[in-house]
Formats: sequence, C-alpha cells, structure tokens
Amino acid sequence: MHETFNSNNPAMRFLSNVFNVFWVNALFLFTCIPIITIGPSLCGLYKVCLKIISGDDPQVYQTYFREFKDSFKKGLLLWLGILALGTMFGVELYFIYFRQDVFDSRFSFLQYPVWIMVFLVVQVFLYGFALLATYENTLKKTIINAILLSIKNFAITIFLIAVWLFTPLLINTFPAWTYAILGLELFYNLALRVLICSFFLHKVFGLKKIRVFRDGSVQELTYEDDGSIITDSVSEEESDEESDDEEESEDDGSDDEDDSEDTDSDEENSDK
Repeated sequence: MHETFNSNNPAMRFLSNVFNVFWVNALFLFTCIPIITIGPSLCGLYKVCLKIISGDDPQVYQTYFREFKDSFKKGLLLWLGILALGTMFGVELYFIYFRQDVFDSRFSFLQYPVWIMVFLVVQVFLYGFALLATYENTLKKTIINAILLSIKNFAITIFLIAVWLFTPLLINTFPAWTYAILGLELFYNLALRVLICSFFLHKVFGLKKIRVFRDGSVQELTYEDDGSIITDSVSEEESDEESDDEEESEDDGSDDEDDSEDTDSDEENSDK
C-alpha cells in the first residue's frame, strides 16, 4: 500500500502530471480572458510544462503566476507584436487569394515575401514564449534566438506547426464533431499541445532532466550533441557519503591541529 501511493511510483507520477496539465490548462484559460494577456499566459504555461518534462513535480499555481508576473511585460509586447503582424499579413494574403477584384493579379508575386514574413512570425510564436519562460534575455535577443533555433531545428519546427494546426485540420476533416473537439480543446488540449511542444523544445534548449527513483535517489540528465542522454550528477546517497567524508576529513584536520598545540605546550614546559 505504501509503495502504491509513493510519489516516486511511476503510476503516481503519471497521474500527478495528468492533473497538473488539467490544472494549468484551467489557469491558462482564466488568464487569457482579456485576450491581450495571452503572451504572459503562454510564458507561464511553458514554464510549468517544461518543468513537467524535466521530471520535476511543480507547484502549478505558484510556478504559473510567478512566471506570469516575471514575463508580463516582455510576453505582452511579444504577443501584441505577433498579433499585429499576423493580422496584417493575413489580410494581405486574403486580398491576394480571394479579392482579385481589389488586388491586381499582376502583383500576385507579392505573395512570396508575405509568406516569408508569415513564417518568421510563426517561428517567433513557436519558440519565443518558451525562451522567455526559460532564459533571462532582452526581447530583441529572444526574437533573434527564436528565429535561429527554428532554422537550425527545421524538422522540429515543421512538427510544432503541425501540432498547433492539428485542431483546425481535425475540425475541417470532421465538421460534425466541431463542438466536441472545441470542448476537448478548452478542457484539456491547450495545455496538452504546449506539453507536446515542450517535449521537443526541452531538447532544443539543452535543458536537464531529473530522474527520481523509488529509493529516493536522484539523477540529473543532460543531452549530448547526438541526442543521447548521459548521467550528469550522482544520487542523493552518494552525495551524502561524500559530504560525510568531507566532514570526517575536516574533523581529522582539527584533531591534528589540537595534537600539534599539545606538543608545542609540552616542549615549552620541558624548556622551563
């Protein structure tokens, strides 16, 4: 019974993560109500999801709102910029493809630079908020790093786009299930989508993973350049043993100093 409800039990950790995803999804929806706060909300959501991927068991409420507060200004500016540029380029594409009566077909070649700009905006959206939640940096450098990382990890970028487009494609394929899909989206899938993206971004960012065993020992893992995982730290028991050895060595050193003081005092007495 004790083993079943042990927090280090894989089944209990899985159930805890399921609840954490549901809980952070509710917090995300609540803080997104004004629409303009979606940016800081995404930062908080990525912060919790990246901690879950790291193997940590985060305090969802505290972690989410701490990151929401810390990244509020940068997340707000980044989101407003993405929203403004995305709307502008979306309107331009609408006129190019659907309003030939307004837009002269001779200028259809302009769609290519517009699509390039749309892809840059998408790159910043996919990586920018996760970078804000992970690293302390200026907004300008965050945007540059987001674009560079998305180009360097192009295959992952395409997959992340597919993850975010999954729900619209599903609704388009099964229009009769629209309300059921949207209900599931609001209930759980928003945070689940970010969690899936965080699984790949965790590796792209080179973050560390924590592995907790049933006996209470902990291993911290890191990614190598080839994508494999290596052990980066020792377990708690080994660290305790090392600390005990250090304390013993310090005690031995203090004993040696006491012995030297005693011998010095004996020599002084003999001289007298």
